[in-house]
Amino acid sequence: MKTEAGEEKAFDCVRWMRSTRDRISAEIRDMSQEELVRWFEERRPADPFLAELFDRRKAPSGDRALADAAGGRGATLSS
Repeated sequence: MKTEAGEEKAFDCVRWMRSTRDRISAEIRDMSQEELVRWFEERRPADPFLAELFDRRKAPSGDRALADAAGGRGATLSS
C-alpha cells in the first residue's frame, strides 16, 4: 500500500488489524462460553501493564477500589 506522498508503507496497521481480527473471529466462532473463557485465559498477556489491565476485571486497584469500598461511584470517604 502507498501513502498519499506515493511512498510504500513498511507496515500497514489497518491491514494487519483486519487480518488479525478475521483470523481470531474464525478461530472462536463456534466456541461455547466456557471455551471462550479458557481461550482467553490461555492467551493471558505476558506484558506487566497488559496483565494488570487483564486482572482489573477481577480485583480493581487504586482510586476505583477505594470508591467501590466506600459505596460505589461518587461516594466520599469520611473519617
